[in-house]
Amino acid sequence: MKFVAVILALAIISGCQGRFLFQDEPKSRWEEAVDKFWTHVSELTSKAEEMRDNIKATQLGRELDTLISDTMMELQMYKDDLNSKLAPYAQETAKKFNEDVQLLANKLRTHMEDAKDRVNEYTEELRTIMEQNADEVKNRVNTYAKKLKKRFNKDVQEIN
Repeated sequence: MKFVAVILALAIISGCQGRFLFQDEPKSRWEEAVDKFWTHVSELTSKAEEMRDNIKATQLGRELDTLISDTMMELQMYKDDLNSKLAPYAQETAKKFNEDVQLLANKLRTHMEDAKDRVNEYTEELRTIMEQNADEVKNRVNTYAKKLKKRFNKDVQEIN
């Protein structure tokens, strides 16, 4: 009977101790803060990438394309209207005017497409700068976290 009681007591004690041994050590406050910080940094990075994709894919690119095509259509309509009004009076002047308008339209198209390309370049530069800044912050925090961990371990050893 004593043997059964001893085995039962050992089983209960070892079960309680076994459950404790398999639990993860609780994180310290600074480790939780570092984890929250990295979560925040990753959220900011993903939001910046989403913003860049939205700007590039949706509104700005479409608006610039629409602006270019609308401007070219208006110039064509203006040229046709003036051509029909001036044709009977001065063929040579109308021809020269049409050539000048065509040159201006080509220059305007080129400048508008250059502006669109620059906007895309600036958007890419913004993304690159944000990634570099995020990497720099990540490296600094890792350095500080390592220093804090060493200091924390040293203090724990001194306390023990």
